[in-house]
Amino acid sequence: MTILETKRLKLRTLTLSDIKTLYNLVFLDKEVVKYTFGNEFKTFLEVENFIKKNCNFDSNLGLSIIEEKEKKQIIGLAGVIECDYLGKKDYEFGFILGKNYWNKGFATEIGQAQIDFVKDTLKEKRVLALAHKKNTSSTKCLKKLGLEYIKTVSTKNRGDREVYILDF
Repeated sequence: MTILETKRLKLRTLTLSDIKTLYNLVFLDKEVVKYTFGNEFKTFLEVENFIKKNCNFDSNLGLSIIEEKEKKQIIGLAGVIECDYLGKKDYEFGFILGKNYWNKGFATEIGQAQIDFVKDTLKEKRVLALAHKKNTSSTKCLKKLGLEYIKTVSTKNRGDREVYILDF
């Protein structure tokens, strides 16, 4: 199911056949995992279980596949999830790209589409994004998208993360 589209990208729900591609593209790269999930995955089975538990197979919320439309190629994960980092219900958006797709404008493009989704489809008044303090590319992208740093939080699974906010 397609969740949203941009000029170059499509965000869609996962299928079981996507797991191996994601494993090779995202989960085998220690740098990508460090800045996003916080913990390394030691086996394919761990990754498969994580994906089945945390990714989106049938909804417009949750981690979903980012696909480059022209090549019909998976380039990463992105999604909007419910959160409460600031003491009330909010929505967090995020993106995780395979290294081959860094510095091509994909993060900004999918990020803006997710911001629009939260504002226009979910009808929320603000959106959050979290980033590892050493992930300068992501923090630069979030600032480019208009988000502002407000505080650092300690998350259960991802470790310390900087919280960025955009009020609509």
